[in-house]
Amino acid sequence: THFRITLRRSAISLGSRIQGTLAALGLRRRMQTVYHPHTQEAAGMILAVKELVEVQNVPASAVRTAGQQRAERKAPRGFVVVGS
Repeated sequence: THFRITLRRSAISLGSRIQGTLAALGLRRRMQTVYHPHTQEAAGMILAVKELVEVQNVPASAVRTAGQQRAERKAPRGFVVVGS
């Protein structure tokens, strides 16, 4: 299984150590979501920034890449091309 990590609070006024931890997790902006496998390293980084992030345990089938997340949020086109 994996961790689903979402950055909820900004780290603007926090120290460089916290900002570096967020960068190592791959979080750059608020409400951004990343997935990491369950490892001791990932758990330690999450504990270091636990006040800023929301963490959920998800199965491997629920892991989405950034492109897949973007495609899921995209609105339907509203029309269908018929013919050539």
